[in-house]
Amino acid sequence: MSRTGYKNNHAKEHYDQIHFTFPKGEKSKIEAAAASLGMSVNAYLFALVCDDLASGKSKFGEKKQGFGEEQRRMLEKWQVPKKYYEMIEDMSYTKEEGYFIYLKEGFINDATGSRSIHCEKTSEVRRIIGKTHKKR
Repeated sequence: MSRTGYKNNHAKEHYDQIHFTFPKGEKSKIEAAAASLGMSVNAYLFALVCDDLASGKSKFGEKKQGFGEEQRRMLEKWQVPKKYYEMIEDMSYTKEEGYFIYLKEGFINDATGSRSIHCEKTSEVRRIIGKTHKKR
């Protein structure tokens, strides 16, 4: 067996892989955050997930606030078209972390590949929410 074959076989036996897809421009931000901590991107993402799982309570899930009149006003302020309102389960905004939108079961966003949308700018919210639709 070649050296490459041995390494591939070893990786297959000892590691699980998850492929991440991010919107354009996010990769460089993640690489910069990892580098600032002296970590590889893989180590950084793994540490974030482990930190979230260690408490048994997701920090991401804690951001959910419920969808009410305040959130409706936020969507209007962000200029999100009304046709997307029925697709949204929950949303929040903090100055430090940006915009979070959680889609209802049965909907997906093609830009994120999931029911969750995270953006730093309102222009990104409008662009990315436009890629939301019912699952096929």
